Amino acid sequence: MLAPAAKSFPAAIGRKPLLQIQGLGVRYGSHWALRDFDLDVHQGDMVGIIGPNGGGKSTLFKAILGLVPPTAGRVLKPSGALRIGYVPQHLTYDTSFPITVGEFLTVNHPARFFWCGGVGRKQKREITDTLERLHVADLLGQRLGTLSGGQFQRILVASALLQKPELLLLDEPSASVDRRGSDDLSDILEEIHRATSLSVVFVSYDLHFVSHLAKKVCCLNQTCCAAGDPQTVLTEHLLAQTYGATVHPWRSFQPAEPLPR
Repeated sequence: MLAPAAKSFPAAIGRKPLLQIQGLGVRYGSHWALRDFDLDVHQGDMVGIIGPNGGGKSTLFKAILGLVPPTAGRVLKPSGALRIGYVPQHLTYDTSFPITVGEFLTVNHPARFFWCGGVGRKQKREITDTLERLHVADLLGQRLGTLSGGQFQRILVASALLQKPELLLLDEPSASVDRRGSDDLSDILEEIHRATSLSVVFVSYDLHFVSHLAKKVCCLNQTCCAAGDPQTVLTEHLLAQTYGATVHPWRSFQPAEPLPR
């Protein structure tokens, strides 16, 4: 008989979490999107959240960002104000609008308001350096509407990093890119993580991406079905419990046949 799966990550003795979620529940009308969910995020954590559509992943991010109020439980930031950078899965904009990558990042730079709509020399250097870290410095003068999905995803990550966040939230970061682009993005995020000890929580359907990037994985289907390191969590048994279907580890989730009832 298989041992029961852990429902939360092991306690980090002596370390104060940046983010602490305790018994979180969110209900829309009579439907519970999240129930009794616990999560501690510490400095330097790289946490991957996986689960089926409708399992509560987007609701979790909304609760962390304060966009939906908890029905039960709470979201705590023990150190006080927490700077959060957020990269959405989709950002709708008019691709015909004549704005360059550099102009887009300038408009979204946190120092813009102190420079009457522009930024100073230091901030321009920050924009260039951030694009270099993401291996897209050559896109600075390119029109935003001409970028590929993978290029645009990196620009959104750059915009979030320019906020100097303590916690970075990524919603399906590999959704708009091909396998090579996904691997490149994973490597770049790993480089940034090692260099900065930035805390990252990301949602992804792509088990290949999760297995390469995450140091901790949480299987979410309204509540945490399993939590631990990727080797422990990304097994056929625990993935089947989470998705309710046969899932092959280390691959993007493609439902196969339903499990017998």
